[in-house]
Amino acid sequence: MTSHALQTRRSILKASVALTFAPATAWMTAAHAQAYPSGPVSMMVPYPAGGPSDLSARILSGPIGDSLGARVVVENLGGATGTIAASKVLNAKADGGIFFQGSQNELILPPLTNRAVRYQPDAFESLQPITVTHLVLLVRTGLPVDSMDAFLKLAAQRDASTSLTYGTVGVGSLYHLITEYLGKTVKVPFTHVPYTGTAPVIQDLSGGQIDFSIMPFQASMLEMIKGGRFKAIAVLSRNKPAVLAQVPSITETPALANFEYASYAGYYVKKGTPDTVKQALNKAIGHALEDKTVIAKLEADGRNVSPRMSLEEAAAAYATQIAKYKEMIRVTGYSQAG
Repeated sequence: MTSHALQTRRSILKASVALTFAPATAWMTAAHAQAYPSGPVSMMVPYPAGGPSDLSARILSGPIGDSLGARVVVENLGGATGTIAASKVLNAKADGGIFFQGSQNELILPPLTNRAVRYQPDAFESLQPITVTHLVLLVRTGLPVDSMDAFLKLAAQRDASTSLTYGTVGVGSLYHLITEYLGKTVKVPFTHVPYTGTAPVIQDLSGGQIDFSIMPFQASMLEMIKGGRFKAIAVLSRNKPAVLAQVPSITETPALANFEYASYAGYYVKKGTPDTVKQALNKAIGHALEDKTVIAKLEADGRNVSPRMSLEEAAAAYATQIAKYKEMIRVTGYSQAG
């Protein structure tokens, strides 16, 4: 066999081998791309079990897991206004093995108001907003007020040493800043008592250890109100859900006509998470939010379910929230040394 013929034969053999393995190589590449999730996925909730954030997580985790084809495990980790849980997500690999259920209360306000917090809002990327939770002003049963006007009148009669006390989930939280801003708006002092989560705030409000609290509403509060554990005197939303129809809006008080706030929850991942993973999570969360059973449960708890968004729309909505609260902090002048 001539050298030319031998070379031609070798070339044909190489081409045959390449063709033989090409489909397998392509299949392996596709399989690798579709490998997420390869096992259970953690949903990090930055508050103890039993609160409204935990309830949302329990409602959504199953349907999200069904869409992903993997178990979604709810992990509760409270403390430091949600920043401990947020930091744990940021210390994990950016591979979608853990994603964060958060709001402006953990993702935006702490890093903008507390220099001890080691991350910035853009350390996270938004997957999909999930709910709008309405905020209510609750007062202890023994506080002699039944309306916002009466509450403000009583608060105005106190000085700094005898001011009304209020509880929140932590220093620098949305509820802390809103209440401080309320005090500045009506020119009365309040005394802040921070806690590690919603459940202990409710416990001490029921026990009379604190005078009031601005908190995210959940349906279980209605039974507590009816049972006399505390009173609801205002909703911080102009457009109230049906379940809160009997509670006045804080905007009905002339001095607070524009005092309107809510908590916007969503799911987030560490910046740098692969697009394929983000797309898979976005799709699964979107499917869950369109589940009629999920919608019914979330709305029954007094929340509005967010519309399904693309990753680009979710990113734009998050950027708008960051800009809004940067402006709020600038206007109120609130900052905290770390």
